[in-house]
Amino acid sequence: MIEHPSVMPEEVVRLMSPLPTGYRICDATVGGGGHSARLLELDADGTLVAIDADTTMLGRARARLATISGAAERISWYHGWFDELLPTLGGFDRILIDLGVSMVHLREGERGFSLREDGPLDMRLNRQAAGESAADLIARTDERDLADLIYRYGEERYSRRIARAIIDRRRTAPITRTAELAEVVWNAVPPAYRHRRMHPATRTFQAIRIAVNDELGRIERVLPVAANALRPGGRLVVISFHSLEDRIVKHRFRSMASENQPMVKEEGSAIFRVLTKKPLVPTDEEIEQNPAARSAKLRALERVGE
Repeated sequence: MIEHPSVMPEEVVRLMSPLPTGYRICDATVGGGGHSARLLELDADGTLVAIDADTTMLGRARARLATISGAAERISWYHGWFDELLPTLGGFDRILIDLGVSMVHLREGERGFSLREDGPLDMRLNRQAAGESAADLIARTDERDLADLIYRYGEERYSRRIARAIIDRRRTAPITRTAELAEVVWNAVPPAYRHRRMHPATRTFQAIRIAVNDELGRIERVLPVAANALRPGGRLVVISFHSLEDRIVKHRFRSMASENQPMVKEEGSAIFRVLTKKPLVPTDEEIEQNPAARSAKLRALERVGE
Protein backbone atom coordinates (compact mmCIF):
# COMPACT_ATOMS: atom_id res chain seq x y z
CA MET A 1 0.00 0.00 0.00
CA ILE A 2 1.30 3.45 -0.94
CA GLU A 3 1.82 5.65 2.12
CA HIS A 4 1.22 9.39 2.14
CA PRO A 5 3.43 11.11 4.74
CA SER A 6 1.89 14.13 6.41
CA VAL A 7 3.50 17.46 5.53
CA MET A 8 4.84 19.72 8.30
CA PRO A 9 3.24 17.74 11.15
CA GLU A 10 5.31 19.45 13.84
CA GLU A 11 4.37 22.91 12.57
CA VAL A 12 0.69 21.94 12.47
CA VAL A 13 0.77 20.64 16.04
CA ARG A 14 2.57 23.77 17.24
CA LEU A 15 0.00 26.11 15.70
CA MET A 16 -2.93 24.00 16.91
CA SER A 17 -1.62 23.88 20.50
CA PRO A 18 -2.67 24.29 23.19
CA LEU A 19 -6.07 22.73 22.63
CA PRO A 20 -8.90 24.10 24.77
CA THR A 21 -10.82 21.82 27.12
CA GLY A 22 -13.47 19.88 25.23
CA TYR A 23 -12.03 21.00 21.92
CA ARG A 24 -13.65 20.38 18.55
CA ILE A 25 -11.29 20.03 15.55
CA CYS A 26 -12.08 19.73 11.85
CA ASP A 27 -9.62 18.06 9.51
CA ALA A 28 -11.29 19.23 6.31
CA THR A 29 -9.02 17.15 4.05
CA VAL A 30 -8.31 14.15 6.27
CA GLY A 31 -6.48 12.18 3.54
CA GLY A 32 -4.62 9.28 5.11
CA GLY A 33 -5.27 10.57 8.62
CA GLY A 34 -1.70 11.50 9.52
CA HIS A 35 -2.36 14.99 10.83
CA SER A 36 -5.52 13.87 12.63
CA ALA A 37 -3.63 11.08 14.37
CA ARG A 38 -1.11 13.56 15.76
CA LEU A 39 -3.86 15.90 16.94
CA LEU A 40 -5.96 13.19 18.59
CA GLU A 41 -2.92 11.96 20.49
CA LEU A 42 -2.34 15.40 21.98
CA ASP A 43 -5.37 15.28 24.23
CA ALA A 44 -8.14 12.72 24.74
CA ASP A 45 -10.63 15.35 25.87
CA GLY A 46 -12.01 16.53 22.53
CA THR A 47 -13.60 15.45 19.25
CA LEU A 48 -12.65 15.45 15.58
CA VAL A 49 -14.72 15.99 12.44
CA ALA A 50 -13.03 14.28 9.47
CA ILE A 51 -13.95 15.35 5.92
CA ASP A 52 -12.71 14.13 2.55
CA ALA A 53 -14.06 14.23 -0.99
CA ASP A 54 -12.55 10.82 -1.72
CA THR A 55 -14.11 7.70 -0.19
CA THR A 56 -10.85 5.78 -0.70
CA MET A 57 -8.97 8.24 1.50
CA LEU A 58 -11.73 8.19 4.12
CA GLY A 59 -11.32 4.42 4.29
CA ARG A 60 -7.57 4.73 4.77
CA ALA A 61 -8.00 7.36 7.47
CA ARG A 62 -10.55 5.20 9.31
CA ALA A 63 -8.12 2.29 9.36
CA ARG A 64 -5.24 4.45 10.58
CA LEU A 65 -7.15 6.27 13.30
CA ALA A 66 -8.76 3.05 14.54
CA THR A 67 -5.35 2.17 15.99
CA ILE A 68 -5.57 5.08 18.46
CA SER A 69 -7.12 3.97 21.72
CA GLY A 70 -10.60 5.45 22.24
CA ALA A 71 -10.50 7.46 19.01
CA ALA A 72 -13.46 5.79 17.31
CA GLU A 73 -16.00 7.42 19.66
CA ARG A 74 -14.42 10.83 19.18
CA ILE A 75 -14.53 11.04 15.38
CA SER A 76 -17.40 12.00 13.05
CA TRP A 77 -16.89 11.14 9.38
CA TYR A 78 -18.19 13.11 6.38
CA HIS A 79 -17.82 12.40 2.68
CA GLY A 80 -17.91 15.47 0.44
CA TRP A 81 -16.24 18.75 -0.47
CA PHE A 82 -15.11 20.95 2.43
CA ASP A 83 -16.61 24.13 0.97
CA GLU A 84 -20.02 22.46 0.86
CA LEU A 85 -19.90 20.73 4.27
CA LEU A 86 -18.24 23.29 6.55
CA PRO A 87 -21.17 25.77 6.46
CA THR A 88 -23.36 23.07 8.04
CA LEU A 89 -20.87 21.92 10.69
CA GLY A 90 -19.58 25.13 12.36
CA GLY A 91 -18.37 25.72 15.92
CA PHE A 92 -14.74 24.58 15.74
CA ASP A 93 -11.71 25.43 17.86
CA ARG A 94 -9.27 24.34 15.16
CA ILE A 95 -9.64 23.72 11.42
CA LEU A 96 -6.95 22.20 9.21
CA ILE A 97 -7.10 22.29 5.40
CA ASP A 98 -4.27 20.45 3.64
CA LEU A 99 -4.66 21.20 -0.07
CA GLY A 100 -2.16 18.62 -1.29
CA VAL A 101 -3.10 15.71 -3.53
CA SER A 102 -2.19 12.38 -1.97
CA MET A 103 0.66 10.19 -3.20
CA VAL A 104 -2.04 7.54 -3.56
CA HIS A 105 -3.62 9.60 -6.32
CA LEU A 106 -0.36 10.54 -8.02
CA ARG A 107 1.14 7.04 -8.08
CA GLU A 108 -1.83 4.74 -8.63
CA GLY A 109 -2.87 4.78 -12.28
CA GLU A 110 -6.52 3.83 -11.81
CA ARG A 111 -7.50 7.30 -10.56
CA GLY A 112 -6.21 9.09 -13.66
CA PHE A 113 -3.71 11.44 -11.99
CA SER A 114 -0.49 9.53 -12.60
CA LEU A 115 2.02 10.45 -15.27
CA ARG A 116 3.88 7.16 -15.02
CA GLU A 117 1.16 4.56 -14.39
CA ASP A 118 -1.35 4.31 -17.21
CA GLY A 119 -5.03 4.52 -16.33
CA PRO A 120 -8.35 6.05 -17.35
CA LEU A 121 -8.12 9.83 -17.73
CA ASP A 122 -10.46 10.66 -14.85
CA MET A 123 -8.87 12.97 -12.19
CA ARG A 124 -12.09 13.39 -10.18
CA LEU A 125 -11.36 13.38 -6.46
CA ASN A 126 -15.03 12.75 -5.66
CA ARG A 127 -16.10 10.06 -8.08
CA GLN A 128 -19.51 9.71 -6.41
CA ALA A 129 -20.53 13.27 -7.30
CA ALA A 130 -21.77 14.48 -10.66
CA GLY A 131 -19.16 16.13 -12.84
CA GLU A 132 -17.07 15.62 -15.91
CA SER A 133 -13.82 13.68 -16.02
CA ALA A 134 -10.54 14.95 -17.43
CA ALA A 135 -11.26 13.03 -20.65
CA ASP A 136 -14.63 14.78 -20.91
CA LEU A 137 -13.06 18.20 -20.37
CA ILE A 138 -10.40 17.61 -23.03
CA ALA A 139 -13.00 16.32 -25.48
CA ARG A 140 -15.27 19.39 -25.25
CA THR A 141 -12.85 22.33 -24.78
CA ASP A 142 -11.74 24.30 -27.84
CA GLU A 143 -8.07 25.01 -28.52
CA ARG A 144 -7.97 28.58 -27.25
CA ASP A 145 -9.78 27.84 -24.00
CA LEU A 146 -7.68 24.73 -23.43
CA ALA A 147 -4.45 26.70 -23.91
CA ASP A 148 -5.67 29.38 -21.51
CA LEU A 149 -6.62 26.74 -18.94
CA ILE A 150 -3.21 25.04 -19.12
CA TYR A 151 -1.43 28.38 -18.86
CA ARG A 152 -3.58 29.78 -16.05
CA TYR A 153 -3.78 26.72 -13.80
CA GLY A 154 -0.51 25.03 -14.77
CA GLU A 155 1.62 28.11 -15.46
CA GLU A 156 2.86 26.16 -18.47
CA ARG A 157 4.96 28.18 -20.92
CA TYR A 158 4.18 25.84 -23.84
CA SER A 159 0.44 25.84 -23.24
CA ARG A 160 -0.48 26.81 -26.81
CA ARG A 161 1.71 24.14 -28.38
CA ILE A 162 0.27 21.54 -26.02
CA ALA A 163 -3.33 22.59 -26.64
CA ARG A 164 -2.79 22.47 -30.40
CA ALA A 165 -1.30 18.97 -30.11
CA ILE A 166 -4.23 17.77 -28.00
CA ILE A 167 -6.72 19.08 -30.56
CA ASP A 168 -4.80 17.46 -33.43
CA ARG A 169 -4.70 14.13 -31.58
CA ARG A 170 -8.40 14.10 -30.71
CA ARG A 171 -9.32 14.60 -34.38
CA THR A 172 -7.94 11.10 -34.87
CA ALA A 173 -9.29 9.49 -31.67
CA PRO A 174 -10.44 10.65 -28.23
CA ILE A 175 -7.80 10.88 -25.51
CA THR A 176 -9.06 8.60 -22.74
CA ARG A 177 -5.87 7.35 -21.01
CA THR A 178 -3.24 9.13 -18.93
CA ALA A 179 -0.43 7.61 -20.98
CA GLU A 180 -1.99 9.01 -24.15
CA LEU A 181 -2.13 12.54 -22.74
CA ALA A 182 1.41 12.31 -21.38
CA GLU A 183 2.65 11.16 -24.79
CA VAL A 184 0.88 14.04 -26.59
CA VAL A 185 2.48 16.59 -24.27
CA TRP A 186 5.91 14.94 -24.53
CA ASN A 187 5.82 15.17 -28.31
CA ALA A 188 4.47 18.75 -28.28
CA VAL A 189 7.26 20.40 -26.27
CA PRO A 190 10.85 21.10 -27.41
CA PRO A 191 13.34 18.23 -26.86
CA ALA A 192 15.31 20.21 -24.28
CA TYR A 193 12.14 20.57 -22.20
CA ARG A 194 11.63 16.81 -21.97
CA HIS A 195 14.71 16.00 -19.93
CA ARG A 196 14.29 18.13 -16.82
CA ARG A 197 13.72 17.00 -13.23
CA MET A 198 9.96 17.35 -13.74
CA HIS A 199 8.07 15.39 -16.38
CA PRO A 200 7.05 17.82 -19.19
CA ALA A 201 3.37 16.93 -18.73
CA THR A 202 3.32 17.69 -14.98
CA ARG A 203 1.96 21.22 -15.32
CA THR A 204 -0.64 20.17 -17.89
CA PHE A 205 -1.90 17.37 -15.64
CA GLN A 206 -2.01 19.82 -12.72
CA ALA A 207 -4.02 22.34 -14.72
CA ILE A 208 -6.57 19.79 -15.89
CA ARG A 209 -6.91 18.32 -12.38
CA ILE A 210 -7.55 21.78 -10.92
CA ALA A 211 -10.20 22.49 -13.55
CA VAL A 212 -11.94 19.13 -13.17
CA ASN A 213 -12.26 19.52 -9.39
CA ASP A 214 -12.73 23.32 -9.34
CA GLU A 215 -9.93 23.40 -6.79
CA LEU A 216 -9.17 27.12 -6.81
CA GLY A 217 -12.85 28.04 -6.71
CA ARG A 218 -13.32 25.77 -3.72
CA ILE A 219 -10.40 27.42 -1.90
CA GLU A 220 -11.87 30.86 -2.54
CA ARG A 221 -15.23 29.72 -1.18
CA VAL A 222 -14.05 27.75 1.82
CA LEU A 223 -11.70 30.27 3.46
CA PRO A 224 -14.32 32.79 4.65
CA VAL A 225 -16.68 29.93 5.52
CA ALA A 226 -13.99 28.18 7.57
CA ALA A 227 -12.95 31.39 9.33
CA ASN A 228 -16.53 32.07 10.36
CA ALA A 229 -16.95 28.46 11.51
CA LEU A 230 -14.33 29.11 14.22
CA ARG A 231 -15.21 29.81 17.82
CA PRO A 232 -13.53 32.84 19.44
CA GLY A 233 -9.89 31.89 19.93
CA GLY A 234 -10.14 29.33 17.14
CA ARG A 235 -7.46 28.85 14.50
CA LEU A 236 -7.52 27.99 10.80
CA VAL A 237 -4.39 26.36 9.36
CA VAL A 238 -4.01 25.92 5.59
CA ILE A 239 -1.22 24.07 3.76
CA SER A 240 -0.87 24.86 0.04
CA PHE A 241 1.40 23.30 -2.56
CA HIS A 242 1.68 25.69 -5.47
CA SER A 243 1.73 29.42 -6.01
CA LEU A 244 -1.88 29.70 -7.22
CA GLU A 245 -3.21 28.18 -4.00
CA ASP A 246 -0.86 30.11 -1.73
CA ARG A 247 -1.71 33.41 -3.42
CA ILE A 248 -5.41 32.90 -2.71
CA VAL A 249 -4.77 31.96 0.94
CA LYS A 250 -2.41 34.89 1.51
CA HIS A 251 -4.74 37.48 0.02
CA ARG A 252 -7.86 36.06 1.68
CA PHE A 253 -6.24 35.98 5.10
CA ARG A 254 -4.95 39.53 4.72
CA SER A 255 -8.33 40.71 3.54
CA MET A 256 -10.16 39.14 6.46
CA ALA A 257 -7.67 40.59 8.94
CA SER A 258 -7.63 44.07 7.36
CA GLU A 259 -11.39 44.29 7.61
CA ASN A 260 -10.89 44.40 11.37
CA GLN A 261 -8.89 47.65 11.37
CA PRO A 262 -11.73 50.17 11.98
CA MET A 263 -12.09 51.10 15.64
CA VAL A 264 -15.87 50.72 15.54
CA LYS A 265 -17.16 47.32 14.39
CA GLU A 266 -20.64 46.12 13.70
CA GLU A 267 -22.14 44.16 16.56
CA GLY A 268 -21.52 40.42 16.26
CA SER A 269 -18.86 40.64 13.53
CA ALA A 270 -15.78 38.45 13.90
CA ILE A 271 -12.25 39.73 14.42
CA PHE A 272 -9.32 37.91 12.84
CA ARG A 273 -5.55 38.17 12.87
CA VAL A 274 -2.94 36.49 10.71
CA LEU A 275 -0.58 34.31 12.78
CA THR A 276 1.99 33.79 10.01
CA LYS A 277 3.39 37.02 8.57
CA LYS A 278 5.39 34.81 6.23
CA PRO A 279 4.39 31.25 5.38
CA LEU A 280 6.06 28.40 7.22
CA VAL A 281 7.92 25.98 4.95
CA PRO A 282 9.29 22.45 5.49
CA THR A 283 12.72 21.99 7.02
CA ASP A 284 15.59 20.67 4.93
CA GLU A 285 15.39 17.43 6.92
CA GLU A 286 11.71 16.96 6.06
CA ILE A 287 12.30 17.66 2.37
CA GLU A 288 15.11 15.12 2.34
CA GLN A 289 12.78 12.49 3.80
CA ASN A 290 9.73 13.56 1.77
CA PRO A 291 10.67 15.43 -1.44
CA ALA A 292 6.95 15.98 -2.23
CA ALA A 293 6.88 18.46 0.67
CA ARG A 294 9.36 20.86 -0.93
CA SER A 295 6.73 23.26 -2.32
CA ALA A 296 4.47 23.32 0.75
CA LYS A 297 3.57 26.57 2.50
CA LEU A 298 1.61 26.86 5.72
CA ARG A 299 -0.42 29.89 6.78
CA ALA A 300 -2.61 30.37 9.84
CA LEU A 301 -5.42 32.70 10.89
CA GLU A 302 -6.91 33.22 14.37
CA ARG A 303 -10.36 34.38 15.37
CA VAL A 304 -9.65 36.58 18.37
CA GLY A 305 -13.16 37.76 19.18
CA GLU A 306 -16.68 38.55 18.04
